[in-house]
Amino acid sequence: MKRIKIGMLKWLNTRTCTAWVILAMVLSVLCGCAGRETVAPEPVVPESPATQEPKVAKLADGRKGFVITEVSRLDDAARRDFRRAVVMLNDGHYEQAAGLLDKVVQKSPGVSAPYINLAIAYRHLDNLEQAETHLKAALDLVPGHPAACNEYGMLYRKTGRFAEARAMYEKVLDRFPEFYPAHRNLGILCDLYLGDLECALEHYEIYSLAKPEDEKVQLWIADLRNRLKRR
Repeated sequence: MKRIKIGMLKWLNTRTCTAWVILAMVLSVLCGCAGRETVAPEPVVPESPATQEPKVAKLADGRKGFVITEVSRLDDAARRDFRRAVVMLNDGHYEQAAGLLDKVVQKSPGVSAPYINLAIAYRHLDNLEQAETHLKAALDLVPGHPAACNEYGMLYRKTGRFAEARAMYEKVLDRFPEFYPAHRNLGILCDLYLGDLECALEHYEIYSLAKPEDEKVQLWIADLRNRLKRR
């Protein structure tokens, strides 16, 4: 049995900013939207059994991001299946990815990352009930998991529960204000679904300052400013 830290990155450059969760021995990953994730393994410091519960915390060394600490029971075959499933998600093969991730969950039901990726796969397959079931499982394991909450907000939005979606994004940002994908998604929600243009502009601008390479958001900001002027 090994202690792992799980972080997440991989953000898609669309108006549905989502994430694949990447599992490794140790990942301390800065959160934000990017084309490809980069991860840097770090030494693992053994903890006493009393401190090995799953938990989420901010990085302690001044970097912006978060670390998920969990105990992994994945064997080498399950890890390979997990990595293959992430590739399938990236390539849009959601049904095949879900099949592999189901096997991973059966082998190690105590790790949150496979549940979150299963939720993403099932959302793309329009199996929203299964997606929500897996997000609840992830949050039962790691309450307040930023990636799970962000994905849950997207699920709420897709099912028309806009107030719940807003509350979920705000819950993430209250604890992790540098979790920029949630700013982007909250901006989209306020812009396209709630008609709260001031909220949308605020969160688009926060996101854009951190991720100026996302040209789409810059266009959305310009459009919002024009709409607000015409009021």
